[in-house]
Amino acid sequence: MYPFVFAAGAVTAYFVVAALRRPRPAEILALVLWAAYAVYEFYIANGTLCDANCNIRVDLIFFWPVLALVTYFAAQTVSYPLGVASLYVFCFGLTAWVASMYGYTAVTAIAGAIALIAAILGIKAKLWGSHAVEPPAQD
Repeated sequence: MYPFVFAAGAVTAYFVVAALRRPRPAEILALVLWAAYAVYEFYIANGTLCDANCNIRVDLIFFWPVLALVTYFAAQTVSYPLGVASLYVFCFGLTAWVASMYGYTAVTAIAGAIALIAAILGIKAKLWGSHAVEPPAQD
């Protein structure tokens, strides 16, 4: 199980360097999600979240497509603001939903607000082009 931890850590290190060189929303989201996945895999590997009989990993059906999609958007040289905004809405919406189930109202409100802002920016970018997040310079 530790090879998953090392692989996720290596991808996280790559996105740390990429986010420092070119800080874009897609790369920052990829960095955060891969780091969270590396921590999750560490807790799976050392037996905190799963005992020794846990050899069927159904949870990966959810994690790997999300990680693959965010990695795809982060690796692109052309920015896809609507796709990145959709991933932000999904991740923060999921965070708000899980936080509300556990009674964390402050986390729910913050994650919900970030998801709403990401949705608005994504729609704005779709309607007015890729420069919608940054207003064009006035002459």
